[in-house]
Amino acid sequence: MQKNKTFHRNKIVAFFFGCVVLMCMLMVRLGYLMVNCSEYYMEKAQQLHERERMIKAARGRILDANGTVLADNKTVCTVSVIHNQIREPDEIVEVLSRELDLSEEYVRKRVQNYSSIEKIKSYVENETGVRIRSYDLAGVKVDEDYKRYYPYDTLASKVLGFTGGDNQGIIGLEVKYEEVLKGTEGTILTVTDARGVELATGGEERVEPIPGKDLYISMDRNIQSYATQLARQVMETKEAERVSIIVINPRNGELYAMVDVPEFDLNHPYDLGEAGEGVSEEQKQELLNQMWRNGCISDTYEPGSTFKVITASAGLEEGVVTPESTFHCPGYIMVEDRRIRCHKIAGHGTQTFVEATMNSCNPVFITVGLRLGVDNYYKYFKQFGLLEKTGVDLPGEAGTIMHKKEDMKAVELATVAFGQSFQVTPIQMAATVSSLVNGGKRITPHFGVKV
Repeated sequence: MQKNKTFHRNKIVAFFFGCVVLMCMLMVRLGYLMVNCSEYYMEKAQQLHERERMIKAARGRILDANGTVLADNKTVCTVSVIHNQIREPDEIVEVLSRELDLSEEYVRKRVQNYSSIEKIKSYVENETGVRIRSYDLAGVKVDEDYKRYYPYDTLASKVLGFTGGDNQGIIGLEVKYEEVLKGTEGTILTVTDARGVELATGGEERVEPIPGKDLYISMDRNIQSYATQLARQVMETKEAERVSIIVINPRNGELYAMVDVPEFDLNHPYDLGEAGEGVSEEQKQELLNQMWRNGCISDTYEPGSTFKVITASAGLEEGVVTPESTFHCPGYIMVEDRRIRCHKIAGHGTQTFVEATMNSCNPVFITVGLRLGVDNYYKYFKQFGLLEKTGVDLPGEAGTIMHKKEDMKAVELATVAFGQSFQVTPIQMAATVSSLVNGGKRITPHFGVKV
Protein backbone atom coordinates (compact mmCIF):
# COMPACT_ATOMS: atom_id res chain seq x y z
CA MET A 1 0.00 0.00 0.00
CA GLN A 2 2.82 2.34 0.97
CA LYS A 3 4.63 1.44 -2.24
CA ASN A 4 1.55 2.37 -4.33
CA LYS A 5 1.24 5.80 -2.60
CA THR A 6 4.90 6.51 -3.25
CA PHE A 7 4.48 5.66 -6.91
CA HIS A 8 1.51 8.06 -7.32
CA ARG A 9 3.35 10.79 -5.41
CA ASN A 10 6.30 10.46 -7.82
CA LYS A 11 3.96 10.70 -10.80
CA ILE A 12 2.36 13.86 -9.42
CA VAL A 13 5.75 15.42 -8.70
CA ALA A 14 7.01 14.53 -12.21
CA PHE A 15 3.84 15.92 -13.77
CA PHE A 16 4.12 19.09 -11.69
CA PHE A 17 7.73 19.71 -12.70
CA GLY A 18 6.83 18.88 -16.29
CA CYS A 19 4.14 21.56 -16.19
CA VAL A 20 6.60 24.02 -14.63
CA VAL A 21 9.17 23.33 -17.38
CA LEU A 22 6.51 23.67 -20.07
CA MET A 23 5.25 26.91 -18.52
CA CYS A 24 8.80 28.27 -18.43
CA MET A 25 9.29 27.37 -22.06
CA LEU A 26 6.03 29.10 -22.99
CA MET A 27 7.03 32.20 -21.00
CA VAL A 28 10.45 32.27 -22.70
CA ARG A 29 8.77 31.89 -26.09
CA LEU A 30 6.19 34.57 -25.25
CA GLY A 31 8.95 36.89 -24.09
CA TYR A 32 10.89 36.26 -27.29
CA LEU A 33 7.83 37.02 -29.44
CA MET A 34 6.93 40.15 -27.45
CA VAL A 35 10.45 41.58 -27.40
CA ASN A 36 12.29 40.33 -30.46
CA CYS A 37 9.36 39.93 -32.88
CA SER A 38 7.11 42.72 -31.70
CA GLU A 39 7.60 44.88 -34.78
CA TYR A 40 6.91 41.98 -37.15
CA TYR A 41 3.62 40.99 -35.47
CA MET A 42 2.59 44.60 -34.98
CA GLU A 43 2.97 45.08 -38.73
CA LYS A 44 0.95 41.90 -39.40
CA ALA A 45 -1.82 43.06 -37.06
CA GLN A 46 -1.84 46.47 -38.68
CA GLN A 47 -2.17 44.91 -42.12
CA LEU A 48 -5.27 43.02 -40.97
CA HIS A 49 -6.94 46.30 -40.06
CA GLU A 50 -5.69 48.37 -42.98
CA ARG A 51 -7.12 48.55 -46.47
CA GLU A 52 -4.81 49.73 -49.23
CA ARG A 53 -5.87 51.48 -52.43
CA MET A 54 -3.42 52.50 -55.14
CA ILE A 55 -3.06 56.08 -56.40
CA LYS A 56 -1.90 56.25 -60.01
CA ALA A 57 1.19 58.34 -60.72
CA ALA A 58 1.01 60.97 -63.44
CA ARG A 59 2.92 59.66 -66.45
CA GLY A 60 5.78 61.80 -67.75
CA ARG A 61 4.98 63.98 -70.75
CA ILE A 62 6.62 63.71 -74.19
CA LEU A 63 7.68 67.05 -75.68
CA ASP A 64 9.24 67.94 -79.04
CA ALA A 65 12.45 69.90 -79.63
CA ASN A 66 10.61 73.22 -79.17
CA GLY A 67 8.84 72.21 -75.96
CA THR A 68 5.49 71.45 -77.60
CA VAL A 69 3.65 68.76 -75.65
CA LEU A 70 2.96 65.70 -77.82
CA ALA A 71 1.77 63.35 -75.06
CA ASP A 72 0.09 64.61 -71.88
CA ASN A 73 -2.17 63.43 -69.04
CA LYS A 74 -5.83 64.04 -68.37
CA THR A 75 -7.19 63.83 -64.80
CA VAL A 76 -9.90 61.18 -64.50
CA CYS A 77 -11.31 58.92 -61.74
CA THR A 78 -11.65 55.24 -60.91
CA VAL A 79 -14.91 54.22 -59.21
CA SER A 80 -14.84 51.14 -56.94
CA VAL A 81 -16.95 49.54 -54.20
CA ILE A 82 -15.94 47.79 -50.97
CA HIS A 83 -18.44 45.04 -50.15
CA ASN A 84 -18.12 45.10 -46.34
CA GLN A 85 -18.81 48.83 -46.15
CA ILE A 86 -21.93 48.91 -48.33
CA ARG A 87 -25.16 49.87 -46.47
CA GLU A 88 -27.59 50.70 -49.29
CA PRO A 89 -26.78 48.35 -52.19
CA ASP A 90 -29.89 49.20 -54.21
CA GLU A 91 -29.21 52.91 -54.06
CA ILE A 92 -25.56 52.34 -55.08
CA VAL A 93 -26.64 50.23 -58.06
CA GLU A 94 -29.15 52.89 -59.16
CA VAL A 95 -26.72 55.82 -58.82
CA LEU A 96 -23.70 54.15 -60.39
CA SER A 97 -25.59 52.66 -63.33
CA ARG A 98 -27.09 56.09 -64.08
CA GLU A 99 -23.96 58.22 -63.60
CA LEU A 100 -21.58 55.78 -65.30
CA ASP A 101 -23.97 54.81 -68.10
CA LEU A 102 -23.75 51.11 -67.20
CA SER A 103 -26.46 48.45 -67.02
CA GLU A 104 -27.93 47.77 -63.58
CA GLU A 105 -27.18 44.06 -64.02
CA TYR A 106 -23.48 44.80 -64.60
CA VAL A 107 -23.22 47.11 -61.55
CA ARG A 108 -25.24 44.84 -59.25
CA LYS A 109 -23.03 41.86 -60.06
CA ARG A 110 -19.96 43.81 -58.93
CA VAL A 111 -21.64 45.33 -55.89
CA GLN A 112 -22.64 41.85 -54.69
CA ASN A 113 -19.21 40.38 -55.37
CA TYR A 114 -17.55 39.65 -52.01
CA SER A 115 -14.03 41.03 -52.47
CA SER A 116 -11.74 43.47 -50.71
CA ILE A 117 -12.35 46.07 -53.42
CA GLU A 118 -14.24 45.77 -56.71
CA LYS A 119 -13.54 48.17 -59.59
CA ILE A 120 -16.70 49.39 -61.33
CA LYS A 121 -15.23 51.67 -63.99
CA SER A 122 -11.91 53.34 -64.85
CA TYR A 123 -11.21 56.58 -66.72
CA VAL A 124 -14.37 58.28 -65.49
CA GLU A 125 -14.56 61.99 -66.30
CA ASN A 126 -13.57 64.17 -63.35
CA GLU A 127 -16.93 65.97 -63.28
CA THR A 128 -18.76 62.64 -63.04
CA GLY A 129 -16.47 61.53 -60.22
CA VAL A 130 -17.24 64.70 -58.26
CA ARG A 131 -20.99 64.10 -58.65
CA ILE A 132 -20.66 60.50 -57.40
CA ARG A 133 -18.68 61.70 -54.36
CA SER A 134 -21.45 64.18 -53.55
CA TYR A 135 -23.91 61.29 -52.94
CA ASP A 136 -21.70 60.21 -49.99
CA LEU A 137 -22.54 56.54 -50.48
CA ALA A 138 -21.01 54.19 -47.91
CA GLY A 139 -18.73 51.65 -49.60
CA VAL A 140 -18.24 53.67 -52.81
CA LYS A 141 -14.72 54.97 -53.46
CA VAL A 142 -13.79 57.52 -56.10
CA ASP A 143 -10.01 57.69 -56.53
CA GLU A 144 -8.01 60.07 -58.69
CA ASP A 145 -6.48 58.59 -61.81
CA TYR A 146 -4.80 59.70 -65.04
CA LYS A 147 -5.53 58.97 -68.66
CA ARG A 148 -2.99 59.50 -71.45
CA TYR A 149 -3.99 62.29 -73.81
CA TYR A 150 -2.47 63.17 -77.20
CA PRO A 151 -3.23 66.76 -78.27
CA TYR A 152 -2.52 66.15 -81.97
CA ASP A 153 -4.49 62.89 -82.35
CA THR A 154 -2.78 61.07 -85.27
CA LEU A 155 0.46 63.05 -85.46
CA ALA A 156 3.51 60.76 -85.13
CA SER A 157 1.25 57.98 -83.84
CA LYS A 158 3.64 55.16 -84.76
CA VAL A 159 6.57 56.95 -83.14
CA LEU A 160 4.93 58.13 -79.92
CA GLY A 161 2.89 54.98 -79.32
CA PHE A 162 0.12 54.80 -76.71
CA THR A 163 -0.68 53.30 -73.31
CA GLY A 164 -3.03 50.49 -72.29
CA GLY A 165 -5.65 50.17 -69.57
CA ASP A 166 -2.99 49.96 -66.87
CA ASN A 167 -1.33 53.13 -68.21
CA GLN A 168 1.72 51.18 -69.42
CA GLY A 169 3.28 51.82 -72.83
CA ILE A 170 2.19 49.54 -75.67
CA ILE A 171 4.25 50.60 -78.71
CA GLY A 172 6.67 53.33 -79.77
CA LEU A 173 8.50 55.66 -77.41
CA GLU A 174 5.84 55.02 -74.75
CA VAL A 175 7.06 51.44 -74.30
CA LYS A 176 10.74 52.08 -75.12
CA TYR A 177 11.05 54.62 -72.28
CA GLU A 178 8.50 53.01 -69.94
CA GLU A 179 10.84 53.08 -66.94
CA VAL A 180 11.43 56.81 -67.34
CA LEU A 181 7.81 57.80 -67.99
CA LYS A 182 5.81 55.61 -65.62
CA GLY A 183 6.56 57.16 -62.19
CA THR A 184 5.82 55.46 -58.84
CA GLU A 185 2.28 54.75 -57.61
CA GLY A 186 1.07 56.07 -54.25
CA THR A 187 -1.31 54.49 -51.75
CA ILE A 188 -4.30 55.37 -49.54
CA LEU A 189 -4.38 53.43 -46.25
CA THR A 190 -7.63 53.28 -44.22
CA VAL A 191 -8.18 51.54 -40.86
CA THR A 192 -10.98 48.93 -40.61
CA ASP A 193 -12.50 46.75 -37.89
CA ALA A 194 -12.46 42.94 -37.89
CA ARG A 195 -15.36 42.89 -40.39
CA GLY A 196 -13.47 45.12 -42.84
CA VAL A 197 -15.64 48.21 -42.18
CA GLU A 198 -13.77 51.50 -42.14
CA LEU A 199 -13.44 53.16 -38.75
CA ALA A 200 -14.59 56.76 -38.81
CA THR A 201 -11.98 57.65 -36.17
CA GLY A 202 -9.13 55.92 -38.01
CA GLY A 203 -8.65 58.52 -40.72
CA GLU A 204 -6.65 58.05 -43.90
CA GLU A 205 -2.93 57.77 -44.43
CA ARG A 206 -1.68 58.79 -47.87
CA VAL A 207 1.59 58.01 -49.57
CA GLU A 208 1.69 60.45 -52.46
CA PRO A 209 2.63 59.12 -55.92
CA ILE A 210 5.83 60.25 -57.65
CA PRO A 211 5.16 61.52 -61.20
CA GLY A 212 7.13 60.11 -64.13
CA LYS A 213 9.85 62.15 -65.79
CA ASP A 214 9.24 64.22 -68.91
CA LEU A 215 10.83 63.11 -72.17
CA TYR A 216 12.21 65.73 -74.58
CA ILE A 217 12.81 64.38 -78.09
CA SER A 218 14.48 65.76 -81.21
CA MET A 219 11.30 65.54 -83.28
CA ASP A 220 10.00 68.91 -84.49
CA ARG A 221 6.20 69.06 -84.61
CA ASN A 222 6.23 71.51 -87.52
CA ILE A 223 8.53 69.31 -89.64
CA GLN A 224 6.53 66.23 -88.66
CA SER A 225 3.26 67.93 -89.67
CA TYR A 226 4.64 69.09 -93.01
CA ALA A 227 6.13 65.66 -93.78
CA THR A 228 2.79 64.05 -92.93
CA GLN A 229 0.99 66.35 -95.38
CA LEU A 230 3.49 65.49 -98.13
CA ALA A 231 3.16 61.76 -97.45
CA ARG A 232 -0.64 61.94 -97.69
CA GLN A 233 -0.41 63.87 -100.96
CA VAL A 234 1.94 61.27 -102.44
CA MET A 235 -0.26 58.40 -101.23
CA GLU A 236 -3.30 59.99 -102.88
CA THR A 237 -1.50 60.93 -106.10
CA LYS A 238 0.26 57.59 -106.57
CA GLU A 239 -2.63 55.54 -105.09
CA ALA A 240 -0.12 53.93 -102.74
CA GLU A 241 -1.08 51.75 -99.79
CA ARG A 242 1.40 53.50 -97.50
CA VAL A 243 4.12 56.16 -97.69
CA SER A 244 7.09 56.68 -95.35
CA ILE A 245 9.19 59.80 -94.83
CA ILE A 246 12.22 60.13 -92.52
CA VAL A 247 13.96 63.43 -91.77
CA ILE A 248 17.35 62.84 -90.13
CA ASN A 249 20.40 64.91 -89.23
CA PRO A 250 23.24 63.02 -90.99
CA ARG A 251 25.89 64.38 -88.64
CA ASN A 252 24.53 63.06 -85.35
CA GLY A 253 21.57 60.82 -86.30
CA GLU A 254 18.87 62.94 -84.60
CA LEU A 255 15.46 62.30 -86.09
CA TYR A 256 13.36 65.40 -86.80
CA ALA A 257 10.41 63.55 -88.35
CA MET A 258 9.28 59.99 -89.01
CA VAL A 259 6.05 59.51 -90.92
CA ASP A 260 4.35 56.29 -91.99
CA VAL A 261 0.89 57.01 -93.38
CA PRO A 262 -1.82 56.00 -92.88
CA GLU A 263 -1.41 56.88 -89.20
CA PHE A 264 -4.01 56.13 -86.48
CA ASP A 265 -5.75 58.13 -83.73
CA LEU A 266 -3.68 57.87 -80.55
CA ASN A 267 -6.68 58.78 -78.39
CA HIS A 268 -8.67 55.86 -79.91
CA PRO A 269 -5.95 53.32 -80.80
CA TYR A 270 -8.33 50.34 -80.90
CA ASP A 271 -10.79 51.90 -83.33
CA LEU A 272 -10.60 50.02 -86.67
CA GLY A 273 -13.67 51.68 -88.14
CA GLU A 274 -15.56 49.61 -90.70
CA ALA A 275 -12.60 47.24 -91.09
CA GLY A 276 -13.19 45.92 -87.58
CA GLU A 277 -16.86 45.02 -88.10
CA GLY A 278 -17.82 41.36 -88.26
CA VAL A 279 -14.32 39.94 -87.73
CA SER A 280 -13.07 37.48 -85.13
CA GLU A 281 -10.93 38.55 -82.17
CA GLU A 282 -7.87 36.97 -83.81
CA GLN A 283 -8.48 38.85 -87.07
CA LYS A 284 -9.11 42.06 -85.16
CA GLN A 285 -5.79 41.75 -83.34
CA GLU A 286 -4.02 41.14 -86.64
CA LEU A 287 -5.63 44.26 -88.13
CA LEU A 288 -4.59 46.28 -85.07
CA ASN A 289 -1.00 45.06 -85.32
CA GLN A 290 -0.91 46.09 -88.97
CA MET A 291 -2.40 49.50 -88.15
CA TRP A 292 0.16 50.10 -85.37
CA ARG A 293 3.12 48.78 -87.37
CA ASN A 294 5.79 51.40 -88.12
CA GLY A 295 6.91 50.67 -91.68
CA CYS A 296 9.93 52.97 -91.31
CA ILE A 297 11.61 50.48 -88.98
CA SER A 298 9.64 47.22 -89.18
CA ASP A 299 9.16 46.74 -92.93
CA THR A 300 11.82 45.98 -95.52
CA TYR A 301 11.82 46.88 -99.23
CA GLU A 302 14.09 46.76 -102.27
CA PRO A 303 15.76 50.19 -102.27
CA GLY A 304 16.24 50.23 -106.05
CA SER A 305 18.13 53.09 -107.65
CA THR A 306 18.59 54.98 -104.37
CA PHE A 307 21.10 52.25 -103.50
CA LYS A 308 23.33 53.13 -106.46
CA VAL A 309 25.10 55.74 -104.33
CA ILE A 310 26.48 52.84 -102.25
CA THR A 311 27.76 51.04 -105.36
CA ALA A 312 29.27 54.30 -106.64
CA SER A 313 30.97 54.98 -103.31
CA ALA A 314 32.45 51.48 -103.12
CA GLY A 315 33.63 51.62 -106.76
CA LEU A 316 35.30 55.01 -106.34
CA GLU A 317 36.87 54.02 -103.02
CA GLU A 318 38.26 50.77 -104.46
CA GLY A 319 39.47 52.50 -107.63
CA VAL A 320 37.58 50.33 -110.13
CA VAL A 321 35.96 53.46 -111.57
CA THR A 322 36.67 57.20 -111.73
CA PRO A 323 34.33 60.12 -112.45
CA GLU A 324 35.83 60.33 -115.97
CA SER A 325 35.47 56.63 -116.80
CA THR A 326 33.37 56.07 -119.94
CA PHE A 327 30.73 53.43 -120.57
CA HIS A 328 28.37 52.47 -123.37
CA CYS A 329 24.74 51.59 -122.62
CA PRO A 330 22.78 49.87 -125.44
CA GLY A 331 19.74 49.53 -123.17
CA TYR A 332 20.75 46.25 -121.55
CA ILE A 333 23.68 44.19 -120.31
CA MET A 334 24.30 40.44 -120.46
CA VAL A 335 25.37 38.80 -117.19
CA GLU A 336 26.07 35.13 -117.80
CA ASP A 337 22.88 34.00 -119.58
CA ARG A 338 20.71 36.78 -118.15
CA ARG A 339 19.77 39.95 -120.06
CA ILE A 340 19.24 42.78 -117.58
CA ARG A 341 17.60 45.86 -119.05
CA CYS A 342 18.14 49.55 -118.35
CA HIS A 343 15.10 51.63 -117.46
CA LYS A 344 15.71 53.43 -120.77
CA ILE A 345 15.03 50.71 -123.33
CA ALA A 346 16.81 52.58 -126.14
CA GLY A 347 19.90 52.95 -123.97
CA HIS A 348 21.95 55.98 -122.91
CA GLY A 349 24.77 55.47 -125.42
CA THR A 350 28.29 56.55 -124.48
CA GLN A 351 28.56 58.41 -121.18
CA THR A 352 30.95 59.17 -118.35
CA PHE A 353 30.43 57.73 -114.90
CA VAL A 354 29.12 61.10 -113.68
CA GLU A 355 26.61 61.17 -116.54
CA ALA A 356 25.67 57.53 -115.87
CA THR A 357 24.98 58.45 -112.26
CA MET A 358 22.81 61.35 -113.37
CA ASN A 359 20.99 59.00 -115.77
CA SER A 360 20.71 56.25 -113.13
CA CYS A 361 21.93 53.78 -115.75
CA ASN A 362 21.57 50.16 -114.65
CA PRO A 363 24.17 48.57 -117.00
CA VAL A 364 26.87 50.98 -115.79
CA PHE A 365 26.28 50.24 -112.13
CA ILE A 366 26.12 46.52 -112.84
CA THR A 367 29.52 46.86 -114.55
CA VAL A 368 30.95 48.66 -111.50
CA GLY A 369 29.55 45.97 -109.20
CA LEU A 370 31.06 43.17 -111.31
CA ARG A 371 34.42 44.95 -111.33
CA LEU A 372 34.34 45.07 -107.55
CA GLY A 373 33.60 41.34 -107.30
CA VAL A 374 31.64 39.48 -104.64
CA ASP A 375 34.32 39.65 -101.92
CA ASN A 376 34.91 43.40 -102.26
CA TYR A 377 31.23 44.27 -102.65
CA TYR A 378 30.27 42.21 -99.60
CA LYS A 379 33.07 43.87 -97.65
CA TYR A 380 31.68 47.33 -98.38
CA PHE A 381 28.12 46.17 -97.76
CA LYS A 382 29.22 45.07 -94.32
CA GLN A 383 31.39 48.12 -93.73
CA PHE A 384 28.42 50.40 -94.34
CA GLY A 385 26.67 48.58 -91.46
CA LEU A 386 23.98 47.17 -93.71
CA LEU A 387 24.19 43.68 -92.19
CA GLU A 388 23.31 44.97 -88.71
CA LYS A 389 20.33 46.83 -87.29
CA THR A 390 20.71 50.59 -86.84
CA GLY A 391 19.87 50.55 -83.11
CA VAL A 392 17.17 53.22 -83.43
CA ASP A 393 15.45 53.87 -80.09
CA LEU A 394 12.13 52.33 -81.12
CA PRO A 395 10.98 48.72 -80.61
CA GLY A 396 10.42 46.32 -83.51
CA GLU A 397 13.30 47.16 -85.85
CA ALA A 398 13.76 44.60 -88.66
CA GLY A 399 17.11 43.53 -90.10
CA THR A 400 18.42 43.50 -93.67
CA ILE A 401 17.48 40.54 -95.89
CA MET A 402 20.59 39.82 -97.97
CA HIS A 403 22.12 36.91 -99.91
CA LYS A 404 24.71 34.89 -98.03
CA LYS A 405 28.16 35.62 -99.38
CA GLU A 406 28.67 32.03 -100.52
CA ASP A 407 25.38 32.15 -102.45
CA MET A 408 26.22 35.33 -104.35
CA LYS A 409 27.10 34.70 -107.98
CA ALA A 410 27.48 37.13 -110.88
CA VAL A 411 23.74 37.54 -111.46
CA GLU A 412 23.01 38.17 -107.76
CA LEU A 413 25.87 40.67 -107.59
CA ALA A 414 24.57 42.43 -110.69
CA THR A 415 21.06 42.89 -109.26
CA VAL A 416 22.35 43.98 -105.84
CA ALA A 417 24.54 46.63 -107.55
CA PHE A 418 21.44 48.59 -108.63
CA GLY A 419 19.40 47.93 -105.48
CA GLN A 420 17.39 44.81 -106.22
CA SER A 421 17.13 41.19 -104.98
CA PHE A 422 17.74 42.22 -101.33
CA GLN A 423 15.75 44.26 -98.80
CA VAL A 424 16.50 46.92 -96.18
CA THR A 425 14.36 49.07 -93.87
CA PRO A 426 13.82 52.77 -94.64
CA ILE A 427 15.64 53.71 -91.41
CA GLN A 428 18.62 51.55 -92.45
CA MET A 429 18.78 53.30 -95.82
CA ALA A 430 18.59 56.72 -94.16
CA ALA A 431 21.43 55.83 -91.77
CA THR A 432 23.59 54.43 -94.58
CA VAL A 433 23.16 57.47 -96.83
CA SER A 434 23.90 59.70 -93.81
CA SER A 435 27.32 58.03 -93.51
CA LEU A 436 28.06 59.09 -97.09
CA VAL A 437 26.89 62.65 -96.48
CA ASN A 438 28.92 63.15 -93.29
CA GLY A 439 32.19 61.85 -94.69
CA GLY A 440 32.10 58.21 -93.62
CA LYS A 441 30.88 58.23 -90.00
CA ARG A 442 28.27 55.57 -89.24
CA ILE A 443 25.55 57.14 -87.07
CA THR A 444 22.80 55.64 -84.92
CA PRO A 445 19.36 57.13 -85.68
CA HIS A 446 17.71 58.34 -82.46
CA PHE A 447 15.22 60.85 -81.11
CA GLY A 448 17.81 62.76 -79.08
CA VAL A 449 16.03 61.92 -75.84
CA LYS A 450 16.64 64.13 -72.81
CA VAL A 451 14.98 63.39 -69.50
